[in-house]
Amino acid sequence: MTINHHLFLLFLFATNCSSYIQLVLASPETESQRDFHVLIKIKASLLGPTLSALPDWDPAAASPSHCFFTGVACDHQSRVISLNLTALPLRGVLPPEIALLDQLVNLTISQTNITSNLPAEISHLASLKLLNISNNNFTDAFPVIYPGGFPSLEVLDAYNNYFRGPLPANLTNLPKLRYLHLGGNFFSGEIPESYSEISGLEYLGLHGNDLSGHIPASLGKLFKLKEMYLGYFNSFEGGIPAEFGSLTSLVRLDMAGCNLTGPIPASLGQLKNLNTLFLQVNHLTGPIPATLGSLPYLEALDFGINELTGEIPATFSQMKQLKLFNLFNNHLQGNVPQFIGELPFLEVLQIWGNNFTGELPESLGSNRCLIKLDMATNNLTGLVPPNLCASGQLELLVLMENGFFGPIPEDLGRCNSLSHVRMGKNFLNGTVPPGLFNLSRADMLELNDNFLSGELPPIINGDRLETLSLSNNQITGRIPPSIGNLLALLTLSFDQNRLSGSIPSEIGKLNHLSKLNLSGNSLSGEIPSELGECASMSLLDLSRNSLTGVIPDEIASLKILSTLNLSRNQISGEIPKEFMNLTSLITLDLSFNNLYGEVPRQGQFLVFNENSFAGNPGLCGAPYQNASCVAGAAANANSGEQNPLCGAATKAFFLCISSFIGLLIIL
Repeated sequence: MTINHHLFLLFLFATNCSSYIQLVLASPETESQRDFHVLIKIKASLLGPTLSALPDWDPAAASPSHCFFTGVACDHQSRVISLNLTALPLRGVLPPEIALLDQLVNLTISQTNITSNLPAEISHLASLKLLNISNNNFTDAFPVIYPGGFPSLEVLDAYNNYFRGPLPANLTNLPKLRYLHLGGNFFSGEIPESYSEISGLEYLGLHGNDLSGHIPASLGKLFKLKEMYLGYFNSFEGGIPAEFGSLTSLVRLDMAGCNLTGPIPASLGQLKNLNTLFLQVNHLTGPIPATLGSLPYLEALDFGINELTGEIPATFSQMKQLKLFNLFNNHLQGNVPQFIGELPFLEVLQIWGNNFTGELPESLGSNRCLIKLDMATNNLTGLVPPNLCASGQLELLVLMENGFFGPIPEDLGRCNSLSHVRMGKNFLNGTVPPGLFNLSRADMLELNDNFLSGELPPIINGDRLETLSLSNNQITGRIPPSIGNLLALLTLSFDQNRLSGSIPSEIGKLNHLSKLNLSGNSLSGEIPSELGECASMSLLDLSRNSLTGVIPDEIASLKILSTLNLSRNQISGEIPKEFMNLTSLITLDLSFNNLYGEVPRQGQFLVFNENSFAGNPGLCGAPYQNASCVAGAAANANSGEQNPLCGAATKAFFLCISSFIGLLIIL
């Protein structure tokens, strides 16, 4: 009778894994031994870097040695109560037999490469309180949780997997659930109304999915909710439910980037415990509610990239804890209120891309906390506040495309924390503080399109500087040889100034330099052959100067050069034949120089027309269809100069011989 009974149970296992679980539970081995065998089954389903996973999980060991396996913790009866395999190099599948660990309280398998479905049997774990399977590769639909499943579960974290289909709708069956994180997956459809019935919920993370439909107003009944994340890649219809003003326990509300429309509800001003409010990258309209000024603990507010109008509410002066304040890329207007400069903890202020006018508060930065300031593309005017770097922590300073005037504050030249400086397209004047050229952390210095004057400092350093732009100013003097110290430089733009002297050969040390624009100055001397060592160069513009000498053959070494402009100088000699090998060259302008000889008509030169060579009387051949190299040679002979075409081509050679014989006859 007993044998038949076991055969019957084995038959059930062959058809249903749940029956197998019942079989093992009924077996005579101890519970501790069963836990050991389940762990060995899990090991067999997984692989590691050298095929064998979890090397210290020894199948030859005996219970209770399993309690010392990596990631395993047991109670005093050697029952497994915790399995934590976080960040281990594992791949494979999670077997359904894991449900036999019936005393398991904590199951954390995070940041591995485990794939396939999450076994539905896992919901049989009656003691489980924490299930963390985040940052894995679980796929397909989330398993159905039937009534009675996961009776003790408090934390469900499935963030960043590949789950698809609708959100699991039966989570109301989990009476103790307080933390639900299903973000970073591919769930689609609407948020179930039933989620509003998970009365103990404190954390709800649904962001980073493909959810749609209206956000249920009934979520406003989750009175214990402290954090809610609904944005990023979701695309909802309609706006923010006014009922969310009832979530008085809420500390963090993040609904960024989820296609919200309509106004910001004034009822959000009732969320007195709110610390963070993120509504950026939506289509919200209307004014910013003045009621939000009554949020005493708000530290981070981001309404950037919306369609908000009106002014910054005066009530915001009450938000004394504010650290991050982003209103960029809206349709806001009016002055930047004086109280902004008096917020005691303000670290980040970004209001670029609006219609703000007037002057910045002179006290801005005086709180000694400011780290990032971006006011670009407004209609601001006045002087640059003098104490922006009083904190000694200012990293980002972006004031470009406004109407600021006056000098650049000298203190900015001593602000060694600066990494990103963009103050172009204003009306700034005076000399540039020398220290700005020697900031150890700076990667960008843009001061273009101002009225800055004076000379460049003799010493320029900066291991990290990638962009240096002083275009369209009134800078005089020479380019110092120390420019060669900027070994990380990608873009150097000194065009449209009043620079003189020669081009430093030290620029050839800049192996990463991609764009060099020195056009529109009064530079003289020859083009340094060392420029041919700038292997990353894609744009070289030396036009509109007073350069002389010949075009260095070494320029042909710039294999990725796409734009070469040497026009309107006094360069002479022939066009190097090696230029025909510059297959990346798209734009070539050698016009209005003193070049002579035959224009190459092979390789990349087949795409350039007459405009690339205009204003060089000594050039001949195609693309000058009516210009004869013979005629050009005669013109040079009549000028009394040595004939530059001799030896340049066969036709020119015979012309030289004929001229020589004619001279002998006359004599």
